[in-house]
Amino acid sequence: MIDRDDLESFGTKQLHDQAIGFAKANGDLTWLWRLLGAIPATEGQLGELDDSGMDIASTVSAINGYLRTDRDAAEALRPTYIDYLLEQQEP
Repeated sequence: MIDRDDLESFGTKQLHDQAIGFAKANGDLTWLWRLLGAIPATEGQLGELDDSGMDIASTVSAINGYLRTDRDAAEALRPTYIDYLLEQQEP
């Protein structure tokens, strides 16, 4: 069994490859979405705000790709879109 110390000894690319590979093999979409959502915040912490446009584009692309394959989810998200747009209106 692998433990935290073993994992800490891995290089970053090896950790990435292991985690992504495991998530793909096990269909762990929840973790992949969580990882995707963490990227902009991580870049902000690193002061790399210039890259945030690319992160937004990648995130939107991932969302659009998912919704193209699941029309029911797209329809179910209608209230989320409406709420967001109403929240963004200036008073």
